[in-house]
Amino acid sequence: MQPQALLAFLWVLLPFAFCQDDTCVIHGKDGVNGVPGRDGLPGAKGEKGAPALQDELNSINLQELNGETGIRGPPGETGQKGFMGAQGPKGSPGLKGPRGSSSGIDGSGSTANKKPAFSVLRNKSDMASYGKPVTFDNQLSNVDNEFNLANGYFTCKVPGVYYFVFHASSEGHLCLRLKSMQENAVSLNFCDLNPRSASTVVSGGAVLQLSTNDRVWIEPFTKSAAGIKMPKSMSAVFNGFLIYRNT
Repeated sequence: MQPQALLAFLWVLLPFAFCQDDTCVIHGKDGVNGVPGRDGLPGAKGEKGAPALQDELNSINLQELNGETGIRGPPGETGQKGFMGAQGPKGSPGLKGPRGSSSGIDGSGSTANKKPAFSVLRNKSDMASYGKPVTFDNQLSNVDNEFNLANGYFTCKVPGVYYFVFHASSEGHLCLRLKSMQENAVSLNFCDLNPRSASTVVSGGAVLQLSTNDRVWIEPFTKSAAGIKMPKSMSAVFNGFLIYRNT
């Protein structure tokens, strides 16, 4: 073998001459980086992980995690007025109130609670006079004595609206007039002319607005025909009562 060929052969074998225990000393240079390889295949699905923090809290009594109550803060500003809500159900009736005073609306003893009323009778056999109030001799009721039996006048003490009605009977002609003495005086005529001298009944009534001290009464009157005389006797009932007082 030629000396040059032998040297070349030994140069090739030289790296392998110092290899012991699969370890060789290489005195060569770093090679060029290779081309990156392909992505590997997807790995196997991993095992289920540990529960999240919220799931763990759900299994714990949250009350135990509350801290101590802090100092109460100042009240906030008043908010805007809300919309009106739906009407609630009707409540149960309340307790009965105490009885009111019987001495008037203001407790001063005024006539607020007084309700004048009267019912008077005439059974006299004497003749009634034309143009004068019919007088009476008996009374069924006479609250506060506002009707005077002797002169036949009802005198108003409690201003308000009153109802008056009368019924009278006699033999022959009978005419009666319901009158009032007030700012707007009233004169209402009720008459039954009976030439046969049979029993006659006359009735009349009216609703009147009265003020204090106004008077109301009934009186006989005659028609213009000559010779008509007042009956010798006449029985009558005269009633009146307050409907409502003035406010």
